[in-house]
Amino acid sequence: MSCKDCVNRRDFLAKTALAAAALVVVDGCGDGQIGPTAAKLSSGVTIHLTDFPQLANVGTLVGITPDRALVRTSTTTFVGFSRICTHQGCITDIRNNEFECPCHGSIFANDGSVIRGPNIESPPISPLDKLTATFNAATGTVTVA
Repeated sequence: MSCKDCVNRRDFLAKTALAAAALVVVDGCGDGQIGPTAAKLSSGVTIHLTDFPQLANVGTLVGITPDRALVRTSTTTFVGFSRICTHQGCITDIRNNEFECPCHGSIFANDGSVIRGPNIESPPISPLDKLTATFNAATGTVTVA
């Protein structure tokens, strides 16, 4: 019996292995969206103000962990923010005293409000999450929830 368009065992196994490798690569790309899988906020953190001299200035946005930022609002008060973009959960960068999402270009002010939404078609996004920040003047520390 002759088979003009048949695939031999070696070609079949080679093509199957290639397809399996392609599936592994595609699966590793995340949830099917452009950009990384949505980040999750880690547990709270306590920082020493001496480790972040920029926080001596009122109104300056400072990244204190990969997923948290802090702004001094007066000599004794601070506001914490999640750095997780509310569009698709990417970790924002801090540039020019603003939060900038590297995934789709959203920009948030240093008070967490939306300046510009994503550069792709999307429903409106919400401001960044505010986090409780507690200042301890005796120890010179701030705890961000």
